[in-house]
Amino acid sequence: MKEQVLSRFEFEEEFKEKLVELVLYKNVSAEQTARKYGLPNTTILINWINNYKRKLEKGAVTLVPMEKPGTKDVTALKKRIKDLEKALEKANVLIYGLNFMIDHAEKENKIAIRKSVVPNNKANQRKACDKDGGRSTW
Repeated sequence: MKEQVLSRFEFEEEFKEKLVELVLYKNVSAEQTARKYGLPNTTILINWINNYKRKLEKGAVTLVPMEKPGTKDVTALKKRIKDLEKALEKANVLIYGLNFMIDHAEKENKIAIRKSVVPNNKANQRKACDKDGGRSTW
């Protein structure tokens, strides 16, 4: 009996994502969405939304593209801009942190972690040649 109760409340990830997107990006209320899709209560959907937001903050998921680029719903567009600005800010903080860690590791370990931007750059090949005592050819 307990197994039947548990299986009644298990949902596919795609289903969860669809409902979260309806609430966050289509401005449909959580109550309406829960009722329309037969969820036992709104709390389940609110938990899915909170989990999605945590994943979004960690960069584990990306923002969903808007369905209609020519939408005239100003409120939805303003919310979308705000969401994108928040996501960009978090991405920039993450990039800054990663660059700082790479810089620190390169300085402490005296090894080049970053790859050359220009693959066949003569200056980079000369540096490699100088570092390994002339064993590299350029």
